[in-house]
Formats: sequence, structure tokens, C-alpha cells
Amino acid sequence: MIDMAELSARSGVPVRKLRYVFDHGVLPGVVGVAPGQGIPRTLTKFEGFAIALGARLLDTGLTRQLIADCLTVACRCPRESPSHAPLYHAYLGSHGRLEIGDGRFVRLFAARIPGVVAALDTRWLPLKGGVLPAGYTPAVLVTVELGTLAETINRK
Repeated sequence: MIDMAELSARSGVPVRKLRYVFDHGVLPGVVGVAPGQGIPRTLTKFEGFAIALGARLLDTGLTRQLIADCLTVACRCPRESPSHAPLYHAYLGSHGRLEIGDGRFVRLFAARIPGVVAALDTRWLPLKGGVLPAGYTPAVLVTVELGTLAETINRK
């Protein structure tokens, strides 16, 4: 578990921005309810990673809604293995990248790490009910390397 102050120290993202991501529902499934005044919010390290990722994406100028849509797709869990959502998979191996194409599609990659995680390529996934055109190639591509952020959140 990690609290907001420790997450801020590890990620280099100000606590205020992390709280914004948390409180405004940028990360799906995280409820922005404070545990009580003076009691620090605690998160799993994966939640902390995803919140820090959302905050970093806000710093690039992407909209809150686009980031929330990307994280919703990236955190989508297959029924047979809920702990292996694509973003969790990249986090677990402390590597990989997230790509956003034209603000309408998202893709996650991660290489195989023997004994840790299998290779991952989600291919292009549409955001918010969009339809992927045949042979899609993005004109504008935003790429986020996930390894460094995952490593800083996981360090002891």
C-alpha cells in the first residue's frame, strides 16, 4: 500500500495533482471519497501507478476526459483473469508503453519477461464506442513509456 505523500515523493507529481486525478474519477474504479479528515488515503501500488500516469498525462495537455477514456480501456479486465488488465500487465513487468492514436484509439505493448509476464499487444482499441477503421495508422501519436514510472512506484 502507498499513501498520496509517498506516491508524490516517488513519482515527482505534486500531491495536489494526484488528488485531482483521484477525486475527479480519472482512474476508473477508484472512488474519490476521503477516509476522513487527517487520515491519509491509501492505495495499492498499481492504483498509485495509474493515478501518477493520469497526472503525467494531464501535464502533457491531454484532456481529463481523454485520459479517463484511455485508462478505462487500459484497465479493462478480461473475465478469466481480472488481475491482468493490459495496464496492470505493463505495470507488473515494469516496462511497456501506452500509445494514444489521434485521441480516438489506445494501444498497449509490453515485451515478454520470462517467469514474470507474457508479451502484450492489445492492438488498437477504440475509445468510447468508436469504430476502428480497417488498416488504421494514426496521424498523431502520443507514446508513454511505462517502465520508469512503474519502477519508481515499486521501489522500496
